[in-house]
Amino acid sequence: MRIAFLTAFAALAACSPAPAPPANQTANDPAPIESPIPPSPTPTPTPIALEAVTEAAVGTLTGELRCAFLSDDGTLLLAGAANVGADQRATAVVMRGGKPVTLSARNAGGFDALTRGGSFTGDGLTVSLTRGAERPTDHEGSSHTATLSVEGPGLAPRAIDGVWECGP
Repeated sequence: MRIAFLTAFAALAACSPAPAPPANQTANDPAPIESPIPPSPTPTPTPIALEAVTEAAVGTLTGELRCAFLSDDGTLLLAGAANVGADQRATAVVMRGGKPVTLSARNAGGFDALTRGGSFTGDGLTVSLTRGAERPTDHEGSSHTATLSVEGPGLAPRAIDGVWECGP
C-alpha cells in the first residue's frame, strides 16, 4: 500500500502546475535629463498699435457714403466708405506705422452693411466693428456706441471702445 500511496503522490505531483515564475520587475522611468541651458522665455505678442487716420488716407477710399470710428478720446481710428447697393463691397482704412492700411469688407452689402459694422481684412490685419446702442445725432446720419477689434498674426489682439458714425 505504501507503494500505491507513493505512486499516487508522485502522479499528483507530476500533474500539478509548475511554480509560477517571479513577476517581472518594473523598471523605474528614466530620470529626465536636465539641460544646462535654461529654456527661452515665450515671447509676449506685441500689442497692435493704431494711429489717427489722416485726411490723405481717407481720400484713398472709394464710395459716396462714409462712416468713421472715433475712439473714446476722439481719435479717428478707422474710416470706411461704400456705395449704395447690395452687391457693393465697402472699403476702410486704418493707420499703422505711419502708413495707411487699406481694408476690404469681408461681405458685400454696400453702405447699408457698412452702417451695421462688420469685418474688414487687408495687409495681415482683421478689423471688426461691433455696433452697440444708438446715440442721438444732430445730423441726418447715424451714431452708435461701438467696439473696434483688431487682430493680426503674431500680434496681441486689441479692442477699443468708441463711437461709429455714418452719414452722407
